[in-house]
Amino acid sequence: MTPIPSRRLLRWGTAATLAALAIVAFPAAWLPLLTFDILLAGAALLDWLVTPGPAVLEGRRSPPDRISVLREHPVTILIRNRSRFSLQVRVRDSFPETFHCTQEELSSTVPGLGEARLQYQVMPSTRGSFAWGRIHVRYRSLLGLWDRQKEIVAIGLTRVYPDLTLLQRYHLLARANRLETLGIRKVRMRGSAWEFESLREYSPGDDVRLIDWKATARRHKTIVRNQEAERNQTVLLLVDSGRLMNAEVEGVAKLDHAVNTALTLAHVALVRGDRVGLCTFSHTVHSWVAPRAHRTQIRLLTDALYDLRGDYTETDHGRCLRLLAARHSKRALLVVLTDFVDAETASDMIAHLQLAARRHVVLFAAFKDPLLERAASAYPTQVDEGFRKCAAVELLHERREVLERLRQMGAHVLDAEPGEVTPPLINQYLAIAFRGLL
Repeated sequence: MTPIPSRRLLRWGTAATLAALAIVAFPAAWLPLLTFDILLAGAALLDWLVTPGPAVLEGRRSPPDRISVLREHPVTILIRNRSRFSLQVRVRDSFPETFHCTQEELSSTVPGLGEARLQYQVMPSTRGSFAWGRIHVRYRSLLGLWDRQKEIVAIGLTRVYPDLTLLQRYHLLARANRLETLGIRKVRMRGSAWEFESLREYSPGDDVRLIDWKATARRHKTIVRNQEAERNQTVLLLVDSGRLMNAEVEGVAKLDHAVNTALTLAHVALVRGDRVGLCTFSHTVHSWVAPRAHRTQIRLLTDALYDLRGDYTETDHGRCLRLLAARHSKRALLVVLTDFVDAETASDMIAHLQLAARRHVVLFAAFKDPLLERAASAYPTQVDEGFRKCAAVELLHERREVLERLRQMGAHVLDAEPGEVTPPLINQYLAIAFRGLL
């Protein structure tokens, strides 16, 4: 093993070198200086020999198996000392490159025949499956003159899932009947197919036509009926991971917003009792999850979406819809999470969605580009800024034309900012379900 001198040994060695230069002025001092050099060399050799070797140290990492993107999570490293001497250790962990770490180096004293636990925080910046590397340990010799090091093999795998904070918040607010806080409206429509759910006490603002007079008479207080739209409908989430979905808005890709939106909508639909399926695609189909109504379906959907990566190929909506026609021919609500640039590139998409709309209900959600919006509304002061504004205005005009064509063919269209698409999309879904369009 290559010896690594510690700072203490380097200081003493530097002092000995400077003292040796003083022999020029004081020749009689050569004997004390020689004695000092011999003692220093002997101490360094003795320290190296008596210090336990790297084999006495063992290490183990305990990272969480499932973590959320853009959230801090603790990682624990256990260092065990099999020698009888206490050792001062410094530890550097090899975490995945996309993880941000709060503390690159950890230090502690490991007692003889004991162990020490070191902990730090990591925050992953992207979804997916990531491998951990080795643990690098460096410890001080008994006299503090050397540093010895060891690499501990601690290969592991961690899955980084989407941030489900919004889903958890939705669940809590739904229990408190305060979904309007998220921008989700209560939809009440006449002439729909309704089912009785439960009875509850009357609250100001409830429809008086929902009062159950028999229950009111029995309980001596005003009771109303909770009604909901028919269940057991099918919702298919079509998530685009093509080139345009890689565009970032405030450091977060549109695809990440689409994944979070899809999981939140899936949770809402499953709670209602609907069947939910998934298809991810770009130039080809990446994954297919058959629609089911079981609560465990959210786990299957999460496993299919957590490592969905955007690529730089052109999206082929037709390939996805042809697979859908082959595997699920019954009527369903198709929730398309995608984006487009202009009318020319969107022509094939419109043609395939028009065919799909003959059998299914299409809910088309497009993700706006804030940079395009700002460029179109900017006041140009130079020639190149004027060209940029003209191009942005033309693209926005074509975008509105494409969305209008989708509306005319019967699709339900939503065009929103990537970070704000979830509440209006849930509102659209609830409106479609409550109107009995499926």
